Amino acid sequence: MNLSQHTLRSYDKQLQHLMQLILDMGGEVRKMVLAAKQSFRSRDESRVAEAKAADKHINELDVQIEEEATIVLALQNPLAIDLRFVTSVLKITGMLERAGDLAKNTVKRSVKMGTFAPEPVIKKLESMADIIVGMLDDALRAFNEKDMQKATEVWKRDQEIDDLYHEVFAAMQKEMSASPADAAACTQVVFAAKNLERVADYTTNLAKTVYYVASGKRADKAMLRQSDESST
Repeated sequence: MNLSQHTLRSYDKQLQHLMQLILDMGGEVRKMVLAAKQSFRSRDESRVAEAKAADKHINELDVQIEEEATIVLALQNPLAIDLRFVTSVLKITGMLERAGDLAKNTVKRSVKMGTFAPEPVIKKLESMADIIVGMLDDALRAFNEKDMQKATEVWKRDQEIDDLYHEVFAAMQKEMSASPADAAACTQVVFAAKNLERVADYTTNLAKTVYYVASGKRADKAMLRQSDESST
């Protein structure tokens, strides 16, 4: 093996490792969203400690990815899709880190709900978490496969999350008017729903970043309309 072949293999391994770290980080966020979903019913204080531990791991991955991506940029001088990939990795880690913070905070909010558990609203929160997990799975898979179509499908689902959030918000406004004693718990529900809505936003931005990596073009509303038309 000559030096150029060795260098190329080493470079490929660096890129593959960056991808794996992103997938690992996304997997941790996924676990935290599921933990938030479970906490809507369990209200278990121990889940807060688990969420904090997972968040710590996410932060460690964030630092590691930033260091490794910086080394690749400095030493390998990547071009075209590789350059888009490495620079986007730095953006995506920030998105996942903030999404993890929001998921952790959602667990905390759930515990603070106490015994307040209106079934229709809890089901909506659980649906939000399920949709987000699906979005996150598809966004990470699209990133791994550089699949523009799959990335596009992810942010189409963001509207489902927005609709559920507004339904939860309206329900809690009504509940607070009918039962002022539950106002504090209702506020925690609204905050939890808002956290999930923001996690979905970060996941949508991740998918848009994937589209950019794969295509070299920025995702916009016109492109999304074209995708809708081509799928009908």
